[in-house]
Parts: sequence; C-alpha cells; structure tokens
Amino acid sequence: MTTGLQVGVRPTRYTPRSVRTLDHEQADGWTVKRYAVSALRELPPEEVHAFARQAVRRSLPSPYAEGPSHAFSVVHEDEDGVYVVVGWWSANRLILHTRTWLADWSDLTRRAEAPAHATACIWEMAAMACERDAWVEHVVRRDPPQYDRYLAAGIHGEY
Repeated sequence: MTTGLQVGVRPTRYTPRSVRTLDHEQADGWTVKRYAVSALRELPPEEVHAFARQAVRRSLPSPYAEGPSHAFSVVHEDEDGVYVVVGWWSANRLILHTRTWLADWSDLTRRAEAPAHATACIWEMAAMACERDAWVEHVVRRDPPQYDRYLAAGIHGEY
C-alpha cells in the first residue's frame, strides 16, 4: 500500500509542537504506552488515535510467553498527514524494536510503512527520549521492575 506522503522531503522549519503522554492501553496481550505529537493543536482528534491503534496492532508480534510485554506508540499529526512510530521492548528488557507508519489526510485507513526505514523525526524523538528514560529508570535499573511507575512517567509540553 502506498501514500502520497514523502518522508524527509517537504521543507520544514522548527517550531515547538505539543508533545503529550496519553493513557496506556491493552492491545493483543501488550501494554502500550501512548504519546501524541501535534503541529496543529494540543491533542490529535480520535480518528488520528484510531490510525495509531491500527498501526500498533499491525506492528506488534505475539506477546512474550514469559513475563510482561510492553510497547509504545508515538502518533504525530502534521499538515501533510499522520505518522506513527510503534516500538516494543525485547523480552530481556534491553532491545528496542520499531516500525514507522504514515498516511495522508485523505484516507487514514491507508497506512504505509515509512520508506527507507525512516524511524522518527525530531519531535517524535522527544517522546522516545522520555520513553527511554522511563524504561531505564523504572524497568532496567529495578529488581523487580516497577512497571506501574514506568507507565506513569510522561512528557507534557511544547518541544
């Protein structure tokens, strides 16, 4: 499936964007921590979140047989379309796997994987930095891991 969006081509000047941590959700045996980035408003509308949920379900492998399965998504709405980064932590809690999806505003049900293995833009990386720090602080450094604190850690502001 293709989309009219081209990653990294349209000239863009840096201006701060809204970056927020949302409530986590369950998806096919995974606990998914959710983030939203918007160039248009404080929070994206529900149809953008629905696109992100579809991308999450399309990306995640089967949950781990032993221990919890944690993932995250960063949905980003911009003038030209919507992007979603889906990440999940390995069973040993150290390796991050990601997939990135995009769709233009004309049809948010037509998602495509980002070309050239694109991972994230500078605004999405603010959420991913928060994710990394929370994972290290509350999961990797703790025995036992403090998943509730990891899920509660977040980002909220203009970046």
